[in-house]
Amino acid sequence: MPLRSSSAPAESSTTRSSATQTTRRRLLAAGGGLATVGLTGCMGVLNSVAEAILKDVNVINGTAAERSGSVTVVGPDGETLLSEEFTAAPQEDESSEGETSSTPTYEDVFTGSGEYTVSVSLDSGSAIDGTTDAEATVTVDNPDDQHIIVGLGASESGSPIEILVIDDFSDLAEQTNESADGGDGA
Repeated sequence: MPLRSSSAPAESSTTRSSATQTTRRRLLAAGGGLATVGLTGCMGVLNSVAEAILKDVNVINGTAAERSGSVTVVGPDGETLLSEEFTAAPQEDESSEGETSSTPTYEDVFTGSGEYTVSVSLDSGSAIDGTTDAEATVTVDNPDDQHIIVGLGASESGSPIEILVIDDFSDLAEQTNESADGGDGA
C-alpha cells in the first residue's frame, strides 16, 4: 500500500471507537505461531486466530520501553473517527511472567472504503530515535477485513513509527520485511 503524507486532520469531538487492551502475550503468541505455521504452509489458520485479536486500529510497541502518546484517525469524509491517548507496554522478553502488558486496539473505527489519515504523536519522553510524530494517509479497500497497524520501533522497519494497512496478520511480516529489505521482501 502506498503511504502518502496529508495535511493535518480536521478536529471533531466525535469519537466512534471502543478501545480494548489486547495482551502482548496473545499478540506475540500469534506472531510466534506465524513463524511456526508459516513453515508448515497453514497461514490461513493463523490468520483466523489473529483476526480475533486484531481490531480496526492496533498500536504495537516493538521497543524495550513503555511508549505513551495519542492516535487520531480521520475518515474519508474528513470526520475524526478516533482520537485517543494510549500507553503501550514494552516488548516482552521470554522471561516475562503474567499478562500485565497490553497492545492498544480500537474497533468500530472504519466507516467504509476510502482514504484514512492516521496521525500518531508520542509524548516527549516516549520519543523513538528522536521521533515523536508520524502521519500517513492509507487506503482501506475492505473495512471488514483490513486493519491499520501503528508499529512503534519495530527493529525490522526503516522508520521509528510505521503506519501500515494489512489484510491478514501474515501481511505484517511481509510488509515489515519489505521495509527492512528496501522493498525486496523476505
